[in-house]
Amino acid sequence: MKNFRIYRIYLLMFIFSGLLLNSCDKNDEPDKIQNEYLIKNELKFAVTAQESQIRLSTVELIYAGTSVIGSKATDDLEVHKIVYKTKFKNTNIQASGLVCLPKVPGDYPILCFQNGTNTEHNKAPSENPKNDLFLILESVASTGFIVVIPDYIGFGASSQLAHPYLHAESTTQSILDMLRAVNELGKDEKIVAKPTKELYIFGYSQGGWATMKLQEAIEKNYASEFDLKASSCAAGPYSLEFMNEQIIAKTEYPMPYFLTYLLNCYTSIGLVTNLLSDFIQAPYAAKIPGLFDGKHSGGAINSELSTNMATLLTPEYRTGYATNAKFAALKSAFVANSVSAWKISTPTKLFHAGNDEYIPVNVSQKMLADFMTAGVPSNKLDLTIIPGYDHPLGVVPVGLQTIKWFLELKK
Repeated sequence: MKNFRIYRIYLLMFIFSGLLLNSCDKNDEPDKIQNEYLIKNELKFAVTAQESQIRLSTVELIYAGTSVIGSKATDDLEVHKIVYKTKFKNTNIQASGLVCLPKVPGDYPILCFQNGTNTEHNKAPSENPKNDLFLILESVASTGFIVVIPDYIGFGASSQLAHPYLHAESTTQSILDMLRAVNELGKDEKIVAKPTKELYIFGYSQGGWATMKLQEAIEKNYASEFDLKASSCAAGPYSLEFMNEQIIAKTEYPMPYFLTYLLNCYTSIGLVTNLLSDFIQAPYAAKIPGLFDGKHSGGAINSELSTNMATLLTPEYRTGYATNAKFAALKSAFVANSVSAWKISTPTKLFHAGNDEYIPVNVSQKMLADFMTAGVPSNKLDLTIIPGYDHPLGVVPVGLQTIKWFLELKK
């Protein structure tokens, strides 16, 4: 009996101490941050400051004959993939992208890059982070930025969806939500690079258009949330209607997949009710949906189409686009998803490669003229035409000029 009482005392002490320890654990454990946007963060790889210096200096010496940017690459960095919440057509989805973080503790402005036209799932930034261009951009984090590179909807974590190519609302929403997810990432105590509200934005080709639409959204609706310091928009199809009018009037256009990507997107997401065969002739119209499956490159798609516009496009579309009521919905969609000039408040630079045959220089020239007409002063916006480069090759010299400009402003 005595032994039983002793046993009961020990048992009660054991239970009590267990409850006490559990209670202490719960009280001492910090509350887990509930993120509104950020879902997941994955470290992809690290880059040393020396690697960044070599990469940036080499590229700059080749294209500019200087190494100003490389000399400012002083921080080691980490490249992360994040998955975050956004919306597409009023439906909650997950999207993704790259975030490049300096490893030196401190507060850093964000540099957000919007990439050009892509059709392949395995070429998305978060799926192909060691692509030469992305490595250059990632290395810029060594100079004192948090570099953000969205995948866009239809790639990375949302690859089950068709990419809404040149669809302004979903593009802008997904980028804004990624920036919000990056701010939430900065609240993680393991992340030593903390984002500030300061934001620099840059994009090329499709990304040039996306950057300008992002700038418009921030200036008009989110200026209190983001402190937009500068915007660099390069070789973008800012006016979709102007681009379309030029393409359908041409005898030959070297990138038929640009136009068919757009038409396939607008028909598939319901912006227009036309059939592809209203725009595209047989046998090409029937091929197009299968070509934009995330597995075909732009070159592979082009090889299945025709660069001769009279062969590729229907005569009705080429001659009646401007006046035929059949194409009224498409005209409206082009206007709704184009950039309409407004009186910008952010220092902005337009860039264009002088030998660009895919998106002609006059698209940027028209955009500049429209902004001037809207009352934007020349000290707020200018256009730089880079001679000797075509559309694919123009991205690197444009990028170097943009980064140098951003670094000057960041001082």
